[in-house]
Amino acid sequence: MPSPERREPEQALLPPELAEFLKDRRFACVTQATNRGTVLVIKAPGSEIESVRGRVPVQLRYYLYQHPAAPVIRMILTIYDQPRTPLAFETFINVEDTAQRADFEALANQNELDLLFYDEELAHRLSKRVRIGQPKVVTQILGEADRLLAAIPKERFDFDRAKAELMEATTL
Repeated sequence: MPSPERREPEQALLPPELAEFLKDRRFACVTQATNRGTVLVIKAPGSEIESVRGRVPVQLRYYLYQHPAAPVIRMILTIYDQPRTPLAFETFINVEDTAQRADFEALANQNELDLLFYDEELAHRLSKRVRIGQPKVVTQILGEADRLLAAIPKERFDFDRAKAELMEATTL
């Protein structure tokens, strides 16, 4: 499990559409393209952000779920700030969505992933950088997701339904 390096917050303003998406959520995690590659934008209460400061173990995992309506890639970020009750976030990738696919695919060419933490007021409070273990796994998952997607007729494709059913069936 890699340990992230400690980084001080930069003034990282959120794009307006992302800020709108995050504003009413207590916890959230999404991929975002930047000029330095894909990052994870994480929204959490300030007290939770404070608990992950410093060097703490972090684990990043990817899963591909085969659903009759759509393939769903699930990324799970677990921060072991409190080993018995780690802080965990998940985000879902729709490979048919050009932007989401590109954000995920970029991880195959990155050795590190920036984590940008925003609080309740959407103020940037913390940045961390973690190493990406086995970036080739991203390419393998995308290849398999493409194969699954090709087998689903366009009129049957429904990523939102597949994601909702996956969320009901899994826990963090």
